[in-house]
Amino acid sequence: MTELLAAAPLTENAAKQAAVSGGPFGIKGLAWAIFEGARNPYYNLIVIYIFAPYFAEVMVGGGELGLTLSGLTITMAGIVTALTAPFLGVVADKAGRRKPLIAVFMAVMVVCSFALWWARPEGPLTMWPTMFVLAIAYCCYGYSEVLHNAMLPTAGRPNALPIISGLGLSMGNILSVGILIFFLFGLLLPGSGLPFAADEQLIALDLATNEPQRFAGPFVAVWMAVMLIPFFVFMPDGLSKGLSWKRAAGDVFKGEDRHDGNPQSFLQRAIVFRDYLVKLFRDHPHTMRFLIARTIYADAMAALLTLGAVFAKTFLGWSGVEILFYGITGVLFGAVGGFVGGFLDRVLGPKLALVWEISVLTVLLLVQLSITPEALLFGLIPSGTPIWSSPFFDTLSDVTYFLFVIPVAIAVVASISSSRYMLVHIAPHDRIGEFFGLYAIAGTVTVWMGPGLVSLLTWLTGNQRIGMGGIGFMFLLGLIILWKVHAPKRGFDA
Repeated sequence: MTELLAAAPLTENAAKQAAVSGGPFGIKGLAWAIFEGARNPYYNLIVIYIFAPYFAEVMVGGGELGLTLSGLTITMAGIVTALTAPFLGVVADKAGRRKPLIAVFMAVMVVCSFALWWARPEGPLTMWPTMFVLAIAYCCYGYSEVLHNAMLPTAGRPNALPIISGLGLSMGNILSVGILIFFLFGLLLPGSGLPFAADEQLIALDLATNEPQRFAGPFVAVWMAVMLIPFFVFMPDGLSKGLSWKRAAGDVFKGEDRHDGNPQSFLQRAIVFRDYLVKLFRDHPHTMRFLIARTIYADAMAALLTLGAVFAKTFLGWSGVEILFYGITGVLFGAVGGFVGGFLDRVLGPKLALVWEISVLTVLLLVQLSITPEALLFGLIPSGTPIWSSPFFDTLSDVTYFLFVIPVAIAVVASISSSRYMLVHIAPHDRIGEFFGLYAIAGTVTVWMGPGLVSLLTWLTGNQRIGMGGIGFMFLLGLIILWKVHAPKRGFDA
């Protein structure tokens, strides 16, 4: 059981990994990175910016119920993923072969995505079946992420892995922006009469029946099926540990001892697991405290990203076109956040950088929640009347909320960068792989927490702003725990 949390794919099989060759732009590195470009558009188009607002507003009916059920879908899928993905990762780490399972999970995502074309209030895919399809695809997205990350050590030589990892993230963002622009200018704006809009759509789709929003499903399905080909052709299938999947699963789920093959009892496994955690907190209290803080504020950021567009749709009444402008702007300015985070890390150290970044996110969230369709700052500034003759963002409320996506995106990406550096900064150097395993698993185990809190508060109060306010509580709790972490400005990496 200790191997569940002690898995360290970047430090095990050191001799085999030392023999791995290839730079960040070698065929293996590019094949690993292009997987992100194939899969990440699903998250941006379906989970955040195009299909999710359509589901909340049209299929659910908008309002508090739309936000509640959107959050509930992510929460339920996140709980299932949390209970299973860490075990899957350890089984894969023991067995070595990952591509067959990745192919299965991606095939399920392709089928689920394609099925969203038929997601309409009148059917054939009505609200509850659509939630089920979205939840299944969300789980497969998480499973594929665990297995894909586990293959990083074979994508290139050790000193090239950070660049390869960043290349994958960049490729996913850049391609997602390109697809969002295609949907905006190729499908949603044509025929609107705007000076920068085309006369006809690139693909004839009926706006009245929300066909462009539903088309996101089959588009992403075909995109994934085609873009995954280089990964499966050119990416090696991991470092084999000499175990079959059956034996590896038996080691994890039955607690088998490798010497005599006798399964451990549940009590024995629980004691081993408890002792392992106790030792970690005793020997490395500040590193473990940081992981707890990071889990809480990272869940808050995930909820802010996944539900922010739904909130704008259901509360502010934004159109699909406005949501797309919002999403494209956020993804573009998010790229700046990596540079901001690196600068703050060097000037302040990663702990103070994180304190500033999360504090800024908390304040920005509070100001965003003070915006209503009629006023700013909780009613102090009237803002509901049009300020110009534009079909988009025509009121001061709309413009203000839209502009806030710029600092929010920068702060979110900066905090992601600073969090990763913080772990390198304070974790014991000789166990850095183990702690990055903990880092990844912690983010998986509680990914449901933020959306779940938003859904619960919205359902209990009937107020979307109070529901989204739960994200601010999580930011504050993460900040309090982070403040108690001892992290000198210069760590072992000085």
